[in-house]
Amino acid sequence: MDGDTVEWLQDSYFTEFGYCVTFARGLSATELLRRMGCDMSRTARKSVIDANHWIEDVAEEFGHAAVADRERVIRGGEADGWAFAVEDAGSRGTHRDILAAVSAGTVALSTFENINALTMFHYAQSGNVVCGFDRPRDRWGSDPDRLVPHLTRAGLLLPDGTQPDLGIDARQRLLHRMMHTEFGTTLPRRDVEFGELLAAMY
Repeated sequence: MDGDTVEWLQDSYFTEFGYCVTFARGLSATELLRRMGCDMSRTARKSVIDANHWIEDVAEEFGHAAVADRERVIRGGEADGWAFAVEDAGSRGTHRDILAAVSAGTVALSTFENINALTMFHYAQSGNVVCGFDRPRDRWGSDPDRLVPHLTRAGLLLPDGTQPDLGIDARQRLLHRMMHTEFGTTLPRRDVEFGELLAAMY
């Protein structure tokens, strides 16, 4: 499977504990992490494994008070005109206030799945959540029908507006394909799953 799409997430380490990936058009990785509320005074390049141990390392070096209110690490990068932020078992990119901040003056997308197979997708623009859903037929937002043409072309909705009978994995694969084909987002697998990305705590 092409490592420069988003579909590979369903075949990756991240499905074991859940993931949230947030994209923002035209931002740098640093700006995206800042908008997501990360502490940009202490950043480092981390692999996914190293990121999971980073909080403990910082606590040992600076004392537990330095990280007492920071429980997560987000790693960020850039590809094809989009910044992306990857949360291993996190969900910050599903929060409306975060999506509002991330999408200010631009467009943002986020995809989420947790260990209980709860999924969410969001499309936000100019500080506003335009469309969000777990199942594509049950949409919310300021303009929940905005993405119907995209969802139909992707096979997530049928031409009559109903939803095909898809399992969660198949639905997520189609969703991630849509994110790439309709919006141009890519997630470089070598960097995200096996390499180092800019990491920050929140």
